[in-house]
Amino acid sequence: MKKLLILSLVALSGCTTLSKDYVLVTEGNDTSQLLVYRESSYQAGAVSLYVGEGDKYFLKLRNDQYSVIEINSGNHILQAKADASPASILEITLPPGETKCVASKPNQEMLGAVMIPIIANMVPSFLLEEKACPTPEILAGMENVSGT
Repeated sequence: MKKLLILSLVALSGCTTLSKDYVLVTEGNDTSQLLVYRESSYQAGAVSLYVGEGDKYFLKLRNDQYSVIEINSGNHILQAKADASPASILEITLPPGETKCVASKPNQEMLGAVMIPIIANMVPSFLLEEKACPTPEILAGMENVSGT
């Protein structure tokens, strides 16, 4: 019985991978730039943040990393998650030719949930938030992982 429970938890937790076939820019559409960044945090510091849309993940960030991506302008529902956690969402409008910035942060509610593993699998590990773009000085202290 114990082995069955462990196998069930492993099967339900799953892994998140980057979608190599996800198209961010389609021909004939206006584009915008999206800067997504993750500042250093002890909480969730050992796991990767995955950012995507429609259950397709196109970006993976660790502590003190950022990426600038070109994406179709318009309305988007971005998702953020770690392996084996549910996704949180952020609705964002990207105007043509403009740059919008999104910060990720660990979900503070996750701190209490880690004490009960079943509950921890129901709480998003990361949250996304539209913010003012970081200064060049702040970005200089982070690793640019654009294009990876």
